[in-house]
Amino acid sequence: MKTNTSTGTQELQQFIASADNAINREDFDELMRFYSDDATLVIMPGKNVSGKESIRKAFVAIAEHFNHSLEVTQGEIVVIEAGDTALVIANTQLAANSKTESPFSMDRNANYVFKKLDDRWRCVIDNSYGAELLTKTNVPTLHMICGKIASGKSTLAHQLAEKPKTILISEDEWLSRLYPGEINTVNDYVRCAAKLRDVMGGHIEQLLRAGNSVVLDFPANTPDTRRWMRDIFKNADVAHCLHYLNVSDEECKMRLRRRNEDGSHRFTTSETEFDTITRYFVTPSIDEGFNVVEE
Repeated sequence: MKTNTSTGTQELQQFIASADNAINREDFDELMRFYSDDATLVIMPGKNVSGKESIRKAFVAIAEHFNHSLEVTQGEIVVIEAGDTALVIANTQLAANSKTESPFSMDRNANYVFKKLDDRWRCVIDNSYGAELLTKTNVPTLHMICGKIASGKSTLAHQLAEKPKTILISEDEWLSRLYPGEINTVNDYVRCAAKLRDVMGGHIEQLLRAGNSVVLDFPANTPDTRRWMRDIFKNADVAHCLHYLNVSDEECKMRLRRRNEDGSHRFTTSETEFDTITRYFVTPSIDEGFNVVEE
């Protein structure tokens, strides 16, 4: 490892090496000691999380994505200090020998910002992508959302769709317009949704190939549905992100009752129907190989 020799460099070098070691050992409780309480982690271009609890969840998801084989090391490091603040520019090296789909390795020119708090360095901004954010923010991406009924899928979908060159496609909107008054049972929904998916796949691929990102407000709640979505981003050869809304049944039912009462949703779903549909819900697994972000 090469470094410059400015004041504090050796201390920060040791600090970063210890943090990397905690990542590699998946000791995420220890890892949180290296962050400030309000730190921000760049998970991927356009996706940040803040606060230790959210950062810890992100690292757990990252470890699962790389099949618990991620190894992080640092190459050359440059430190620029100003009082109790330091900018670290580092050649960060990532490797994973047992990644779900194939072995993985990558070098990134990362930017990290540290502050001295209580006479100890803490990371306040963790951006392993560095200046790549300037070129990757608008990379065409298929955003998929996994979550039970009333977990907040549509709310998240609208938030994601606020980004430039991003198109929202809502299953509920298309079904309500194509099949008005026809969807009264779970079987009706399954039949109509299958028809919609059959015609939509190629259309979404074309949008992605044209350089747009797509937020797919379709429930990515079963392996079969997720395989359909996988074919879309694989055929279009674009990035993807599976957003997982981990919300309890009790919370979903409370929101569902409120939604049914105020009529804010196109379809009314009873709690009995919620229970019936939720029996088919399958949480995304590591073996499926998606880039999962838990919201």
